[in-house]
Amino acid sequence: MKSILKIILIVLISTLFFTVNAESDEQIVIHYFYEETCDNCSVVTGFLNDEYQNDSNIIINKYNISEDQEAENLFLSLIVTFNRDVSSVPYVVVGGKDLQSTYEITGELELVIEYYRSNPNFTDIVEKVKNDEVIISSDFLAIDFSGERTIKLPIIGEVKLANFSLILGAIFIGLIDGFNPCAMWILVFLITLLINMKNRKKMWILGLAFILTSGLIYYIIMMSWLQIAVKLALIRAFQIIIGVLALIMAIFSIRHFYKQMRIESGCVVSNPLEKRKLMVKIKKIINQNNLWLALVGIISVAISVNIIELACSAGLPVVYSTMLAFHELSIFESALYILVYVIFFIFDDLLIFTIAAVSFRVTGISNKYAKYSNLIG
Repeated sequence: MKSILKIILIVLISTLFFTVNAESDEQIVIHYFYEETCDNCSVVTGFLNDEYQNDSNIIINKYNISEDQEAENLFLSLIVTFNRDVSSVPYVVVGGKDLQSTYEITGELELVIEYYRSNPNFTDIVEKVKNDEVIISSDFLAIDFSGERTIKLPIIGEVKLANFSLILGAIFIGLIDGFNPCAMWILVFLITLLINMKNRKKMWILGLAFILTSGLIYYIIMMSWLQIAVKLALIRAFQIIIGVLALIMAIFSIRHFYKQMRIESGCVVSNPLEKRKLMVKIKKIINQNNLWLALVGIISVAISVNIIELACSAGLPVVYSTMLAFHELSIFESALYILVYVIFFIFDDLLIFTIAAVSFRVTGISNKYAKYSNLIG
């Protein structure tokens, strides 16, 4: 009797061992379609090599569609099978789930693989397409993983990207970025001169011209940076550089705040001599009898000031432009988000100017503004 029980026990343990072993040895095939000339493909190739090349349970099948006609035909068949609107690489298929674009692949592939590790009975649609087999609806993995994308932040912890609103980011970061003492002191100086002239019409025209030109220049700079960021956003080293830049700008602003607690000064980026020259130039422009010449002069000042003084808050527009690039939006969508950013960037300037233009008074906010804007920023 004891012998029989021992045999049964050995059989049960062996069965359990082989069952667990079979589950852990379940191999998952990643079918990866790419082109040699595709910049985003090189990012995905590096990502796959870093994350899965040394995983014994993962097989990566690579298909170069630019050199292999069969690979291209298979790729086009899969695009139709998965009902994709655009046939573009990088493109990955795992089981019954396809992922297109660097954002989808780097953000969701791990989630798909983890799902299949837990649910190993799945169909490899690529193999079915290769063998001209009939594909049924149950072969597809219908789960949408886009809302599950997460990133890990120091101190804060894990954050779901789906919970981050780009429009709220544009409003919030744009408002913070608007606390720029480097450009504000010029606006306050301009308002003071215009008030002393007692010409409300000229004040509105020149003041709004300065603010709107500043916003336009900022918009152009951010759109230009976006074109660079789109190509680099998913490169890990680039992400680290942007993060370090944001931290450096934060440290600089906090240090600036503590320095200004002891001295009455405005923006430390500007050279005092250059600042005095600029003040003389603005006075000459304001005193022009010809309104059109004064308008051209103020626009030229706004352009030069905002390019030179961009160092005061370069970190924030760079960070937000990179965030847009990471989401791989269309140019039109990105342009709208940046427009919202710029509107809120100039909001505080417009508010201060409007109050001064209506009341014909300007309060002594320059130094306090400069101090606390750095801390808030």
